Amino acid sequence: MSMFQIIITKLISVILSAVFIPFSILTGGIDLVTSGGHTDTAKTNVVGLGAIFRSQGMTTDGETFYFSSKTTLIRTKTDAKTVIDADYSAIPDELKELGIAHIGGLSYYNGYIYAGMEDSKVWDYPIVGIFDAETLDFVDYYVLDCETVTRGLPWVCVDPETGYLYCTDHSKIPTKLLVYDTANEMEFVKEIPLSFSVPSIQGAEFYNGTLYAATNDETKAIYKINPENGEVEKYLDRNLLGGEGEGMTFLTKENGETVLVAMDMGTIFVNAFIREYPAE
Repeated sequence: MSMFQIIITKLISVILSAVFIPFSILTGGIDLVTSGGHTDTAKTNVVGLGAIFRSQGMTTDGETFYFSSKTTLIRTKTDAKTVIDADYSAIPDELKELGIAHIGGLSYYNGYIYAGMEDSKVWDYPIVGIFDAETLDFVDYYVLDCETVTRGLPWVCVDPETGYLYCTDHSKIPTKLLVYDTANEMEFVKEIPLSFSVPSIQGAEFYNGTLYAATNDETKAIYKINPENGEVEKYLDRNLLGGEGEGMTFLTKENGETVLVAMDMGTIFVNAFIREYPAE
């Protein structure tokens, strides 16, 4: 993004922030009234266009956040609001020609952003898109086998210890983890049967060797998955009534505390909450 674009983006953000103050108050109030027993310890409320650009996946490089919408990528400070860089048309033409119209869950690894990308409702091209984490420039992509990845690719996650990329075989009722090698042109490594299905995963991240998955199930719960044997256990219920659960990541703060950060669209879909939860 050029300096002119950054200035314009920040100016628009300031103007829109003022315009959407009533929406911020409204959505914050709705969140309190409809609370089913929230378990978050802190939250940031982003309204209006800002919410649109924070409506799918999220990840972090430890110093900044990355967010996706269906067609965009943005990078912000860890306040989740201050935009550092943005690509408002992040799907390249060569993928549009394949019908790709959806960027989902993100994962940062080794200077790159890995993104699950889909030809939604068609499911012929489950694609892992790779973007430069510094510039958000599109770098490369890999098409996974649609007979193995049977209903799109709404999320991917890279294990920072092994460089293996994880996803599931089905977006709604997955039965197994699928593992690919990022260092070897996304070669298929293995499949790991799940002890029980984790429905509607929206995003996932590794923490202390365990895969944590954020869902859009009944309580928008977050689950822990053992990447060695596929054992699943519920970590917490977000208890969000209405709206939609989205992606998640982990962030270590300046004081050394690590928190789980998860995103959701608000009940009336004009805002996005970025919430903090305890990290185990």
